[in-house]
Amino acid sequence: QMLSLRADLIPQEYCDEFAKLQDSVKPFPFAQVKNILESEYKKPLKDVFKEFEEKPLASASVGQVHKARLKSGEFVAVKIQRPDIKRIFEADIDLLKYIAEEAEKYLPQLKPFKPKKIVEEFEKYTEKELDYLAEAKNIEIFYEKYKYSPKIKIPKVYSEYTTHKIIVMEFIDGRKISEIDSLTKEEKKKITLVVYKSFIEQIFDMHIFHADPHPGNIFLMKNGKIAFLDFGIVG
Repeated sequence: QMLSLRADLIPQEYCDEFAKLQDSVKPFPFAQVKNILESEYKKPLKDVFKEFEEKPLASASVGQVHKARLKSGEFVAVKIQRPDIKRIFEADIDLLKYIAEEAEKYLPQLKPFKPKKIVEEFEKYTEKELDYLAEAKNIEIFYEKYKYSPKIKIPKVYSEYTTHKIIVMEFIDGRKISEIDSLTKEEKKKITLVVYKSFIEQIFDMHIFHADPHPGNIFLMKNGKIAFLDFGIVG
């Protein structure tokens, strides 16, 4: 995800390929989605949602998002954690620890970058990312801050439908900011300034900031507002 934004470091065709990791990872089947939802809610899917789209809107490394409609009529985005993701992450982190250790041992020029420390940091924020209740709390902090903002939109969380493996939030109708080539240079500049000023505000005023701001997590809405999504990682 990070490298997909760095055409200054790697060729553009590599960036385009890595960009698929933002929200186009191979989705897991709807049968598994249904199982997870019903086991978390302890009731059939039709008792919770009026409508539920089987095809995901987006699918990333930790979870995937489906559009649904609550019994009360509101359209929502339902984010479901990938089955077995905790075990996969633990295996990946073990591999990274091994590689970091070997790198420090045999490549002394890497030692100043502290590869082992980097892996430990990654492990820490990944553990938090796997708890959707923690993410829901993060969203609520940002929602409270920006609910009256004329420029920024944060989705509202439906906490009564949210668990460690599921987040249900307000559906955001918009496009990824990487998909808005039709905009003029002026319009793009305006959007960039809104995002930039918001990050300054998050860091210096709120003291908590969105730490995963790739294009899959920043949307331009039809009303011109900028929506921030996915608060699994905050700084």
